[in-house]
Amino acid sequence: MKNVGFIGWRGMVGSVLMQRMVEERDFDAIRPVFFSTSQLGQAAPSFGGTTGTLQDAFDLEALKALDIIVTCQGGDYTNEIYPKLRGKRMARFTGLTQHRLCA
Repeated sequence: MKNVGFIGWRGMVGSVLMQRMVEERDFDAIRPVFFSTSQLGQAAPSFGGTTGTLQDAFDLEALKALDIIVTCQGGDYTNEIYPKLRGKRMARFTGLTQHRLCA
């Protein structure tokens, strides 16, 4: 199973994504990790039956450990984190790419 990080999952776009993923049972096939820019340490949602705490969305090491990162946080967050994360991952991965979806 892939470790998938979610950032911005509480907002309008993210909450719709979570609802659709629950309906489609997408969480059955992944290990979700939930991140927050403002509420780290609080209880994470239990989508897919997993429990845990919200992780720090600015923790590059935690993000680097993921197979996939889904962010609905917005452009400012992505523009700040993506170059830093890409720089850290380049030692291990040469194919890290950014895909933007507009909802």
